[in-house]
Amino acid sequence: MNKIHFLLYFICVLFHNYTFSQFESPDYLLYPFINQENNEIEIYGQKSWKAFFNKLDNQYSIGKEKVNILHFGGSHIQADIWSNKMRTNFQNLRPFNQSGRGFFFPFRLIKSNGSFNIRSNHTGKWKGYRNSVNSHSGPFGLMGARAELLDTLSIISLWQETPETSQNSFSSITLFYHDSNKNFKINILIDSSIRVQSKKEKESVTFSFSEPVDSLAIEIKKMRNNSGSFSFFGFHLDNEFDGITYHSIGVNGASVKSYLRCENLVSQLSLIKPDLVIFSIGINDAYEEDFSKDLFYQNYDTLIDKIKSVNPNTAILLTTNNDSYYKGKYPNKRALEVQQKMNELAENKNLAVWDMFKIMGGLNSIKEWEKNHLAKKDLIHLSYDGYNLIGDLLFDALIKSFLKYKKNCG
Repeated sequence: MNKIHFLLYFICVLFHNYTFSQFESPDYLLYPFINQENNEIEIYGQKSWKAFFNKLDNQYSIGKEKVNILHFGGSHIQADIWSNKMRTNFQNLRPFNQSGRGFFFPFRLIKSNGSFNIRSNHTGKWKGYRNSVNSHSGPFGLMGARAELLDTLSIISLWQETPETSQNSFSSITLFYHDSNKNFKINILIDSSIRVQSKKEKESVTFSFSEPVDSLAIEIKKMRNNSGSFSFFGFHLDNEFDGITYHSIGVNGASVKSYLRCENLVSQLSLIKPDLVIFSIGINDAYEEDFSKDLFYQNYDTLIDKIKSVNPNTAILLTTNNDSYYKGKYPNKRALEVQQKMNELAENKNLAVWDMFKIMGGLNSIKEWEKNHLAKKDLIHLSYDGYNLIGDLLFDALIKSFLKYKKNCG
């Protein structure tokens, strides 16, 4: 047990009945290039974080809380490795953590990569659109991707890769869509022994089940031959249990302005009113030919205001860019500009910052990560092990901030 792990365990035993002993802090001795002393979160605005930490404390102490965390990003998040590591760390802390999967887009529908632990397949033809592609038209929802049905019938099947855990089952599913002529019918295909209730809203429908399931199929069928289109924006998977739901919202190539294109972001986000939003957007902004650090700041400012309009008490955490190489030839020094603007933004708007760029070793550190099989050869993306390490580092920093808050509160 390393010193940090022991400290976490000791403080938890001292102040609470719950324990974080299931979480193993990263072994920093294996990665001397990581700046261990910088692995902390700089919190500028205490009010929102107090609300989040209090809710987290209540959940870990007595339960009866629904805690919603959203993690936005680009390809770092779409693959759901980093975010799944965070989800696993949060949900594995016992007791009282059996909450549902949250927002999910089946990227196979638009011929792209997605989560490895929740799978999908489909019949029928679909055309895909992403908020990160300027030539792709909207509308877009919270999840930043859209699939348009080109056939008169499609069946989308979902199943959990590891259904043996309670977090991998759900007792309700909400489907977000746009039916231009109210010409499509949506049906649930499920075991006949399970009772199903449905509730339809303007551009969503929620199906609730008499018992939790870990797989199902959804039939989308055109009723008449007249004109009209059906666009699908994703699912929300939930259950009746209290706990921490970790939603991953990522689209390959997405920048900050990509999410400003999502006109249904606020309405769909209102379904859960997030307690914590983590923004890991910026790596793609820094690769744009016309990158402007001032416009980057303004776009983030606008996006944050949209989040705050749903829940003014949402705690917001910005993670700086990972170190990377531009076209594989030389370090992208714009990471320093992103770092500067994120710190300014956090200070001016009472947010928080986790400086991943500094923690991973600063400029040119991606080469060390690649040498240790933690980053890919493109010197932009991390490997499977690298994303898992980043997930543990961020979680470690979050828990240290939480325990520091609890200690200061007596």
